[in-house]
Amino acid sequence: MKSRVLRGVFLGLVLICCFLKTEAQTNSKQKKGSFSLFGLLSLNNQRIDDKGIAVPVNYLYNSVNNNAFKPGYSGGFRWDGNAEKLNTYSIIVGINKVSAGTYYKNKYTLSPYPDDFTHFKADNNFTTLSLAAHFKKILPVNKMDKYKFYAVAGPSVDYKITDISNENLINGAGNRGIINADLGAEFDNKGYYVLFAHYKIGTNLFNSNVPMRLNRFEIGMSIKAKDLF
Repeated sequence: MKSRVLRGVFLGLVLICCFLKTEAQTNSKQKKGSFSLFGLLSLNNQRIDDKGIAVPVNYLYNSVNNNAFKPGYSGGFRWDGNAEKLNTYSIIVGINKVSAGTYYKNKYTLSPYPDDFTHFKADNNFTTLSLAAHFKKILPVNKMDKYKFYAVAGPSVDYKITDISNENLINGAGNRGIINADLGAEFDNKGYYVLFAHYKIGTNLFNSNVPMRLNRFEIGMSIKAKDLF
């Protein structure tokens, strides 16, 4: 099963690469778009609600709860283009290494122990394959002939490609899909490079016994592929 999923992911990446390459060749003369590589750093935090499960295993709340934002990173490629009668847009494909601080919404007590417990231990280190479609609205700021500022919004989807722990599989919380709402801003320096800052709010793509909300702050840069090679 796992090998079929990985083959499907690889095939999807190949098809996306072929599509973007074709688009770049088709539109290069018309200057309707550009193909870029990007890298970013992220801060990640997930909030867990384990009220949907009841198990004999308990974890000390203070030993697993860490309501902080932990660092991760990502890399991949993006296509920035123009659609007729629409604003500019970007299609982004990346591989994300996520290390997340975890906040457990629910606490439980177990007599006669004085400490708080949680019934669930989330996976807080994983890798995802992501696909995002962002619409970009240019902002009216000074020197637009040289620099461009954009407001960015759109959906994205993450798919976990690393193993899910047995704890998550047993409890029916092994949901690989994450759907996000993305907001952000981008700065285009004469087409040489783009600096961007994005905020993502994610949740389980499918129904889960342990609902999760994943918050991410991303800061990164993209450079046109033709300027690198």
